[in-house]
Amino acid sequence: MEIFSGIDLVEIDRFRQLNSAIRMRFFKRVFTVDELTYIQDMDQRAAGIFAAKEACAKALGCGIGPINWVEIEISHTSQNQPQICLHGKAKEMALSNNISAWSVSITHTKKSAAAVVIAAVN
Repeated sequence: MEIFSGIDLVEIDRFRQLNSAIRMRFFKRVFTVDELTYIQDMDQRAAGIFAAKEACAKALGCGIGPINWVEIEISHTSQNQPQICLHGKAKEMALSNNISAWSVSITHTKKSAAAVVIAAVN
């Protein structure tokens, strides 16, 4: 089995310091409707999901650019465990790379959020 990984670290203040007009446009471009519902107005959650999306793009081997932010969706189970759901080009890329399973972990401190993503290939 082959494994790919990605990691990202985000300063939470990046989200706290956005002016409200820019924040609204940025959030709509980066997060899905379901992610926004989960985030509510919690900057820690926004930073964690953002880090997970970046880490996932790194595990795909492309970064953000060839794929859009909303093509990587971070949802949560009833036990609040994060999980990855891909759409569009991100999903096509994962399928073409034979990625069969994903694992994601998100953590926070008062100042930072980090995420690690593992992609398993058959």
